[in-house]
Amino acid sequence: MAKVLGIRPNLQQFLWLVFSTILVGMTVGLERTVVPLLGKDVYHITSATLLFAFIIAFGVTKAALNLFAGHFSDAIGRRPVLIAGWVLGIPMISLLLFVHTWSAVILANIFLGANQAFAWTMTITQQLDLVGAKGRGLAMGINEATGYLGVAASTILTGILATRYGLMQAPFVYGAVVLLLGLGTSVLAIRESRGHVMQDVNGQARSAAPVRVKPSIWHIVWVTTIANPTLSAMSQAGLVNKLADTMVWAMLPLYLAQQHLSIIEIGYIGGIYTMVWGFAQFGTGVWSDAVGRKPLIFSGLTLLGIGILAFGWGHAFLWWMISAAAMGFGMALLYPNLNAAVADIAPPEIRGGVLGVYRLWRDGGYAVGGLLLGVTTHTFGMLRSLFMVGVIVLFSALFLAVRMKETHPDWRKSDA
Repeated sequence: MAKVLGIRPNLQQFLWLVFSTILVGMTVGLERTVVPLLGKDVYHITSATLLFAFIIAFGVTKAALNLFAGHFSDAIGRRPVLIAGWVLGIPMISLLLFVHTWSAVILANIFLGANQAFAWTMTITQQLDLVGAKGRGLAMGINEATGYLGVAASTILTGILATRYGLMQAPFVYGAVVLLLGLGTSVLAIRESRGHVMQDVNGQARSAAPVRVKPSIWHIVWVTTIANPTLSAMSQAGLVNKLADTMVWAMLPLYLAQQHLSIIEIGYIGGIYTMVWGFAQFGTGVWSDAVGRKPLIFSGLTLLGIGILAFGWGHAFLWWMISAAAMGFGMALLYPNLNAAVADIAPPEIRGGVLGVYRLWRDGGYAVGGLLLGVTTHTFGMLRSLFMVGVIVLFSALFLAVRMKETHPDWRKSDA
């Protein structure tokens, strides 16, 4: 029986995937306020590089497994990879709950990276499978919006829990509940979506594909990273936006604590960044279906860079809240539309693999960011490191403007 593409005909499964995405975001969000402060105030880590080691471990693992998650999902199906992602979250939360050392935190983040690589990659891939070509921007806007609203909710909630009950236990008990809900949903409610892919294959012109059908994984890496100008431009933009997010996740809580802000105030600033990022994506994804991907991606990178520089110039809670909101809106403009643009030009038969390579480089930005910030904060201080990241983001926007071509089928000719 032929599968019908679109959100409406697949609404029940699409909504279950939305719920799963919220839970994936909540899982990673539980660390954003708590873990940097845990390293500084509980484990008394003084080395910047060692302090940022948790996010380096997360980034390396998530980046590498993104590549294989996409490839495995093309070979064996989306649902088994999704379930594996939630299973891999179990040792993560167990380490955070029961083994109270900084080494355990770093090891837990390896499992968190695996959880995010498999689970979030699969919610994206499955939603793209279900909607077909015309609804990609909308689908990615919904996916990233709901995921980052989950991140925002956890960022704020863990700040509140840590203020009331301490940094050590309560935030991670909450995380265990989220994890069990995610695993249960993936096992009991979500179904395989590869059957929709062949329907997409039959409806898509093969001439639009930038790579040949069924190439090796290494050929996909080569084309996505270097050979195809548009895919390579988007890959570097993805890496740079995660470098910026690393700064917000790992360094800004420490920077704001240095400015004598309380844990709950730090949680609010991190929360407004992810809240704006999340809510705005409900509109920015579908907006790109109307005007094209490239203008919004370029504008998002530019606003993100300006927002980072403005954050560094501020000296008050309200200024930091406004700057963080601007950064979040920049993320909302670029983030779902990078995923949608990659899906625009990836052949459906290997969409999981191409998305996996893009997400390899994108989430590699966590590792690059952790290493770079570890070195530069030690050498130059946190404020100068913040300004450096802002400048890097603006240069990334210029690179993308020159190298990327429009990918939306209705707007390609105007960019030719």
